[in-house]
Amino acid sequence: MYIGNATHIKRSFGLVRGKNDVIDSKRLCNYAAKHADEIKATPALNPVLLELKDLMTARSKLLRQQVTLANYLKELRLFNDKKVQQILERSHKAALAGLRESLEEVETLIKKMVNQEQSIAKNFTLISSVPGIGYLTAIYILCCTNNFSGNITGKQLTSYAGVVPFEHSSGISVRGKSRVHRMVNKELKTMLYMCAMAAVKHYPEFRDYFERKKKEGKNGISIINAIKNKLVLRVASVVNKQKLYVDNYKIAA
Repeated sequence: MYIGNATHIKRSFGLVRGKNDVIDSKRLCNYAAKHADEIKATPALNPVLLELKDLMTARSKLLRQQVTLANYLKELRLFNDKKVQQILERSHKAALAGLRESLEEVETLIKKMVNQEQSIAKNFTLISSVPGIGYLTAIYILCCTNNFSGNITGKQLTSYAGVVPFEHSSGISVRGKSRVHRMVNKELKTMLYMCAMAAVKHYPEFRDYFERKKKEGKNGISIINAIKNKLVLRVASVVNKQKLYVDNYKIAA
């Protein structure tokens, strides 16, 4: 079985009119025939990773609910009477506590499931060795890449994560800025932003890099994006080489 990118397949049909099951089947058959030399069987999806994906999705939803409720109560403080505010906060206290408890339970299950399979646990350890990469980001990357079963390169992963700017120019008429493509995994991109900020704060290599580029006049967001790119390339490297990350910057210092 081959699992392809739906948008890529749809756009490959060109300008089309009409749609039903019979027409779609013929178009898919034509696509498969034209790209027969490129299409390869998609590696079997690991059932443990599928369960991890469900748990990560559940965690994201619980976290959004917790943040929404906390922000709602915070906004009410701006114009509510103190007595009324206390009543509202007491009435929502159980809900917030329940969400925190559910989050802790889901995260415990996630950590437990990672250790169930040796190949997942090994790659998780390798990814976690990269500076700035937290355990949730490491697990999310494993879920997105199906535990790197398709020999994913660093270039492919950086493009998927939305940390690579693409040129937008044509002759002398189009002189657009290089931008990150909008078709990216936004959740992974957000996670990597937090990883990059942690790397700048806690690791001398990235802090020095940020300060050096800032002095050169680079935009702060562009520098953070470059750091995200570095982190993703290192993640792909340690997994493909099956070696823990070695902090050469620290050794050299």
